[in-house]
Amino acid sequence: MSFRARVAVLVALVVAIAVASVAGSFLYMARGQAVDSIDSKLRLRANELTQLGEKLGRPQEFDRRLFGKYSPDDVLVQIFDVRGRIWASNVEPLPINSEDLSIARRHLGARITTAEIAGYRMRVLTLPLRGNGRAVMIARPMDEVDAQLAALWRISIQIFLIGVAGAGLIGFAVAGRVVRPVRRLTEAATRVAETQDVDQPIDIDRDDEFGQLASSFNEMLNALSLSREQQHRLVTDASHELRTPITSLRTNLEYMQRRSSIDDDERQEVLDDVLFELDQLTGLVTELVDLATDQHQMDEAERIELDELVDAVVQRHRRRTSSQIEYSAIACQISAPPALIERAVSNMIDNAVKWSPPDSTIQVQVENGAIVVADSGPGIPIEERENVFERFYRTEDARSLPGSGLGLSIVRHVADSFGGQVRIVDRDEPGTTIELSFPPAD
Repeated sequence: MSFRARVAVLVALVVAIAVASVAGSFLYMARGQAVDSIDSKLRLRANELTQLGEKLGRPQEFDRRLFGKYSPDDVLVQIFDVRGRIWASNVEPLPINSEDLSIARRHLGARITTAEIAGYRMRVLTLPLRGNGRAVMIARPMDEVDAQLAALWRISIQIFLIGVAGAGLIGFAVAGRVVRPVRRLTEAATRVAETQDVDQPIDIDRDDEFGQLASSFNEMLNALSLSREQQHRLVTDASHELRTPITSLRTNLEYMQRRSSIDDDERQEVLDDVLFELDQLTGLVTELVDLATDQHQMDEAERIELDELVDAVVQRHRRRTSSQIEYSAIACQISAPPALIERAVSNMIDNAVKWSPPDSTIQVQVENGAIVVADSGPGIPIEERENVFERFYRTEDARSLPGSGLGLSIVRHVADSFGGQVRIVDRDEPGTTIELSFPPAD
């Protein structure tokens, strides 16, 4: 069943319950009012007849005024004693039971009941007469009441059916308008799935929940479009960067294959070149895998002592480089995966080592969730500072040096993934200063 049909059924069901409740309550109150009206009529006639029993010396009949059996124009009256003898009556004898006799003996007070008498439903009032051991029964048929209630019941059924049918139709029409934005959204999602074209935003100008849903859908399409564009660019750039070391390897291997005899020095030179290109290729593939790793597949973030982690990275770089690294830190904590922070800091220090002159000093500082790495190299021109964080981007001076152009892009990827920021800091001294900062741990 469609959502539209479900809404229509639900609306019809709610209306049905409401109409049934109102109609039932109305019929109940109408019946009560009708019965109260009969009871009031019976009590009024009782006030007129309470003295009648004292005037009767023997059983007799008085003016019957009958229009057929048990069908008088007003009320039915019957006076009886404690033995059940009828002293006066304007009708055929009404049945007398033990409770009626108890009322004549004054063991019970007056009572009003509904009785079935000769196929007629009647309302019967029985009350004692004063001083002579007699009681009077005053009855009135309920044909009028039953006919009115039957008519009201038929009207209620008609109103119920009309109300439910009308509510169903109205609910179906209203549901159609309600689900129209959802249908448009579904069509847009189906279109994207079939055509694989994510540049098809849905146009819904609303301020309600459907408008928010459409806005979220468009944001999702924009994110998918950006992701596809980045993926395409990554594949294009990666294929270009991978082609260079692979071509060099192929050239060296073909050279060794063509030469039947190569002296030791030349062979060693070719092998050194092959090993260098293999190292470059391995590093490039490793960085590509790290950069392409989805944020949701990264390690769980945890509270880490940033100063201790950076100190360990600095110690490793001191052991494998001749450059002097000065390290200063103030204890602080951040929330991030330790392995990724180590990789980002290592890339920053590798970049500083690559650009620093021999025997120069590299400065590393940690404070308030920020890592600052400063070198003494030639620096980065202002117009290229933002580009150095792009994938595979290399400045004019860097293209002759080893490297893939992915180091700083990995730093920015880590920063963006965990609420951090990376930037190049202006300073008066020569060189480049890069700051990677994260919000403090809660």
